[in-house]
Amino acid sequence: MNDVVARAAARQRLLNALVREVGGEFGAGSVRIPLRTGSGRPSSLCAEVRHRSEIGHHVYGAEVSRDGVVLEHEEFVALVAEELAGRCATAPEEAVERFLRQVANSVARTARYLDRPSFASATGPAEITRQAEQSLLLGHPFHPTPKSAEGISDEDLERYAPELGASFRLHHWAAAPELLLEERVGDGPWLGQEDLSVLPVHPWQDAYLREQPRVRELIEAGRLTPLGPVGARVYATSSVRTVCDPGFPTAWKLPLHVRITNFVRNNPVEHLHRAADAGRLVAALEKHWDHEGFEVLPETGYRTLDPAAVGDLAADFAVLFRRNPFAGTEIAPRVLAALLEDRVDGRPALVDLVARAGPLTAEHVAEWVRRYLRVSLGPLLSVFTEDGIGFEAHVQNSLLHTEEGWPSRFYVRDMEGTSADRDRVPDGILPPTSPVLYDDAEAWHRLRYHLVTNHLGHVVAVLGRCTPAGERVLWQVVREFLRGVSGRYAAELREAPTLPAKANLLSRFAERGENPLYVDIPNPIHEVSR
Repeated sequence: MNDVVARAAARQRLLNALVREVGGEFGAGSVRIPLRTGSGRPSSLCAEVRHRSEIGHHVYGAEVSRDGVVLEHEEFVALVAEELAGRCATAPEEAVERFLRQVANSVARTARYLDRPSFASATGPAEITRQAEQSLLLGHPFHPTPKSAEGISDEDLERYAPELGASFRLHHWAAAPELLLEERVGDGPWLGQEDLSVLPVHPWQDAYLREQPRVRELIEAGRLTPLGPVGARVYATSSVRTVCDPGFPTAWKLPLHVRITNFVRNNPVEHLHRAADAGRLVAALEKHWDHEGFEVLPETGYRTLDPAAVGDLAADFAVLFRRNPFAGTEIAPRVLAALLEDRVDGRPALVDLVARAGPLTAEHVAEWVRRYLRVSLGPLLSVFTEDGIGFEAHVQNSLLHTEEGWPSRFYVRDMEGTSADRDRVPDGILPPTSPVLYDDAEAWHRLRYHLVTNHLGHVVAVLGRCTPAGERVLWQVVREFLRGVSGRYAAELREAPTLPAKANLLSRFAERGENPLYVDIPNPIHEVSR
């Protein structure tokens, strides 16, 4: 049964990505996707549409057909790969085989996660946060391989996958002082015991590192010493490699030499500099951000081996330290991605929170969205308007704390994806060559995708589909909210005919993870004014 659900989830993601990136023609209760593959005669995919979304979060029936012939799941995936190969002239030769393998891997992982026992009801704030982090079972709604993880065995998946409730102790490695490179840009402890020569390491990564010839040389030379597991147990968050001890004021973004979705998840030096520079910006400017209920969770620095001494090995040891202000508090933020994902019963957890705040009438849902915008869209847009800083506030980087179901506090994390307008950052905070600096147009493009298309689009789609409000009413709420936000960026969100959307399907197939393709989609904030 879970195999069936996992395949259906994969088909929905592939279809929605195809419609967004290739195009689809909607009819009465169906969609037709023209194909370029085949003998040259016209050909198309067709699927029943059970719910049509204003921003592309469509829901489909169980069958997909080609020219009237119903396709098995594997036939459909193979046809998608064939279509992508015809559209991506620059894709590597092995792209089709790799794509099919990764889709199958993602489906198998998803089925395993769906097979896990349900969590017991959370009894405290730390457990509420943890359960949300470990409840993202289906993954990104527009990604073709949202749960693929290559390079990790099924046995290790059981030990370390957040979806399976993983917790473990970190290993520590001691390094000769002359080997270490670190930068601190914020306050707070980094480790339970402040040993300045120690690097925390994920236990899977510990085993991987011990097998590397260069690491063995450094161990034999006495310059590196694996110390084994140290300290309290930590749990894996939704990103797999970032881990949290709920009682400690710092979380750890660790390297993991596993290909998860698009990337091997290590920490290259440029990523360290990006996160540190963004943390430096936050430290310098957050004191004048007066937005009730809004907070940024910056990285406070990093520690690794000096790449001048060990080369690329530095990326496999590098750890980023992130502020965790929830330790020992009654605050219970939930990662937004988990709240938005359909559960087995088809009802996202976010709907339960909204229902806790009041009856699910259109008026109540609209008011809930208004309050949500006050702690999320409003502050994020204001920070960009005033200081030129755009945070990568997609749904997996966004956390929401509610009180009696109402939005109360919003947090954005993971500074590595931050972009700042180089012309508006005050002098003296960052070097002019900082990788976090962009031209205004590029920084604004990134913010519009992550905050509006990915984040707000998903929130509105879920509440529009699962409550009486409907999407158009909620997009009208967004439009009216933006009328009260000053500056040209809010005005552009109201009036621009399109929004940028990442082309995850084409980018994944063409191996363009670091330089993804984008497509323009209709802007529903503008559409509701017509």
